[in-house]
Amino acid sequence: MPDVRNMPLEKAIDILEDAGLRWEISDSTTFYENYKPGTVIDQDPKAKSYIKKIRIIYLSVNAMHAPIIPLPKLVELPGRQGMAMLKAMGFKHVTMDSVASEMSGLILQVTVDGHNVAPGKPVSVNSQIKITVGDGSIVDLNPEQIIDPELMDSIDELNYEEDQKRYEEEMKAAQARAEQERKNQAAEEKKDQNKDKDKKKDQDKKKDQDKKSDKDKKKN
Repeated sequence: MPDVRNMPLEKAIDILEDAGLRWEISDSTTFYENYKPGTVIDQDPKAKSYIKKIRIIYLSVNAMHAPIIPLPKLVELPGRQGMAMLKAMGFKHVTMDSVASEMSGLILQVTVDGHNVAPGKPVSVNSQIKITVGDGSIVDLNPEQIIDPELMDSIDELNYEEDQKRYEEEMKAAQARAEQERKNQAAEEKKDQNKDKDKKKDQDKKKDQDKKSDKDKKKN
């Protein structure tokens, strides 16, 4: 069994077909940063193992690009909830910092690769996302805005329940969008791979026909 790991898919296919082996792609939906797009990551059976010619070789191939997912609405959510939401959706590089503000722990701004990005815009899961939250260090001592502590506790509890409910709803919606995006990307990549496979078959068929034609000419 040839070792085709760490090779571009096209080269791996040529090696396997030259050896008279059949192949199929078992996975091409996952993107690994430490591999080039379209690289064979793993194979089954393993390299140098003894196999029969009829055995199908299954290849795991790195996706052509990182998944792209719509950025959820995060402003005014608690910072920890925003972090958890992004990581659950598959975003890999999420950091959080704080600035002076009356709003303690709530998200004030979200940047992607150093730029402000509106909610709903497609973003690569490998983007650098920074969440900025308020640190609560600014206190407004206006007497007109002082609220009874018991009333403040009830308001905080109500706000927390509303935030929690909104977070859960947005989390479900975001995960559904992310899953649909992954399925769409997988379908497109599968379609492209089938086209390449059909093209390769047509080329091989033409080569065989040309060889046969040359033999017939020599006989004549």
